Amino acid sequence: MDKILVPVDGSPTSEHAAEKAIDVAKKYNSRITFLLVAKKPEVIGTGSGGTGTIFGSKEYINELKEEQEKTMDNFIGKLNLEGIEYGTKILLGEPYEEIIEMSEKEKFDLIVIGRRGFSKITRFFLGSVSQRVLSGAHCPVLVIPEKKA
Repeated sequence: MDKILVPVDGSPTSEHAAEKAIDVAKKYNSRITFLLVAKKPEVIGTGSGGTGTIFGSKEYINELKEEQEKTMDNFIGKLNLEGIEYGTKILLGEPYEEIIEMSEKEKFDLIVIGRRGFSKITRFFLGSVSQRVLSGAHCPVLVIPEKKA
């Protein structure tokens, strides 16, 4: 198991998943890639740019990327990555699609992803990123439940 993909969103659940991925990486001497996918907005509305601002504009996307870079830096700063080879990647798009596509293109051996604590009814209607990744991934997926206090 050489390569582990860890999708993150800055939440405590994704932090818990990252900790489990680090444990696996230490055991198998694996490289981890932390992936943050920001859903790319394609909405037209009113914003600071006035009526009809396209939130998917280049300026807005650049601001979104900067915000995501800060989120990733803060997230990585909380982890004990001593002795672990790792990298980070930030993408814009539909999170589950980007995770699956990256895992296939870069031939990851394992995806470690956190699962939010949605109720069964909410999961049924909304689905979840982890559920969609689980059903569409080409490699094994380790889904980590919410960490209980």
